[in-house]
Amino acid sequence: MNVVVIGDIGWKYLYHLGDEAMTEAAIDMLRERGVDGITLIAGDADVASAFYGLPAVPRLGFNGRWSRDGNAGHLRTVDATLAAGEFTRGTVYTAVRDADAVVIAGGGNMNAAHSHHLYERVALTRVAAHFGTPLYVTSQTVGPTLTDDDRAMVAEIAAYATSFGAREAMTHALVSGLAEDPSRVVHTLDDAAVLRADAPAREAVESFGLPDRYVAASFSNGPGTTFPDAATYYRAMARLCDELVRRHDIDVVLAPHAGSFSPERTTRDQDSNRAIVDYSTSGRVAALPLLTARQDVALVERATLSLSTRYHPAVFAPAVGTPAGCIAPSYYSSVRMRGAMRNVGLERYVLSTESLDLAAEAFGELIENAGAVRAHLAGVRHVALDYQGRWWDAIVDSMRGKPWVSPGQLPRAAVYIPDGAWSAANEASFPLYDGYTEQIERAAMWESEARRFAPAHAQVPELLSEARAARRYRRRKSVRMADAVGRFRERLAGSPVKSTSP
Repeated sequence: MNVVVIGDIGWKYLYHLGDEAMTEAAIDMLRERGVDGITLIAGDADVASAFYGLPAVPRLGFNGRWSRDGNAGHLRTVDATLAAGEFTRGTVYTAVRDADAVVIAGGGNMNAAHSHHLYERVALTRVAAHFGTPLYVTSQTVGPTLTDDDRAMVAEIAAYATSFGAREAMTHALVSGLAEDPSRVVHTLDDAAVLRADAPAREAVESFGLPDRYVAASFSNGPGTTFPDAATYYRAMARLCDELVRRHDIDVVLAPHAGSFSPERTTRDQDSNRAIVDYSTSGRVAALPLLTARQDVALVERATLSLSTRYHPAVFAPAVGTPAGCIAPSYYSSVRMRGAMRNVGLERYVLSTESLDLAAEAFGELIENAGAVRAHLAGVRHVALDYQGRWWDAIVDSMRGKPWVSPGQLPRAAVYIPDGAWSAANEASFPLYDGYTEQIERAAMWESEARRFAPAHAQVPELLSEARAARRYRRRKSVRMADAVGRFRERLAGSPVKSTSP
């Protein structure tokens, strides 16, 4: 059997271990079920082929630097190529033509902010449909911000796909509302939960000479939508790490989630981790070199606590039984992190940036109550991982010609209830925080749409006026958000609470 798998992988100077982890997990799941003929679709086919030891072809070529109109034009080029029926060997066209199935591997690619990935996936869907090759979508976040054009593309993918795996409840609800057959939309885990460290990965982590007790921290290089700038964000993360060191006599190691393996250059988290170390004053916060996804799993499984503003540590840590705490710096992060942690009952350990003053207490509770948290995870993770295995059983059975039989929805995990009063304050702030950050992301989407249409339609000034109004709304909403959270805290605590907005 031959299967084509697309993921956001194989870039020459960028290894994003969360994206790579989902594709690597898909490869593992296929191989464990006897599928050895796997071809990857990658950013750089040579890079992906060398890393995974599998044949690879380059993407269809949509580009994040292009405008939406540029990507829409390229989609028409794909349609024209299909209509002409002349295909060059070593391309997506011939790989899909000769395949038994196509898998769109996990990702958060289908949204307005990363619309070129959505164009890439709807184009792949059209190629699969042209050749009659079955298509399976797994481990996706869709949205939360989508234009009408985006929704139409998601609906097109869902209409052709034999099954569509949603890795959290919001995506499941959204795609079910767009799909012609909602029963084929299934709430699953993120596939990266099944990725396991191997002996070489553990040996690599051992070579770092890590302390017996440490926090494995993974902080994104970008400040999200709520910090005023990167420096403020880096200082806040350094202070949090130092406070955990002080309170719990524990070291913190910073693991870059995105960077470059090239000795000639560093990028993204490699650079921001150095800045966080520089802002730290405890002397016990250290930056690690870039790890592979399996090495990161090995790092997290040895850790006392996983702490992150990145999404995938919220998947890796619970899957290996390690307590996990997260800070959501945007609405997009909140949807994904709370979704992943809800899948294993730890959603209350996702904090908004408005709750940073509670972070040391919240994450310290995970350190002090590690035994109870691990016991909780032992009771839910095996059920969840067994389910994810059945999800892949269903996919491969269908690839082999059996009728699609859904494994049903992911079993709902029991909620782990924190001890501290901090949790009530954090939970009270989240509806406001999500509403505020969602408006920021929607404003950015409409600003982008206004710029797209304004040059060609200068006679429609209300587009730009709406964008300006959105910016003003965002500034006003920021002040109102801080005031509202403060009032919530006062009512909960029974006394005034000093504002600690980032």
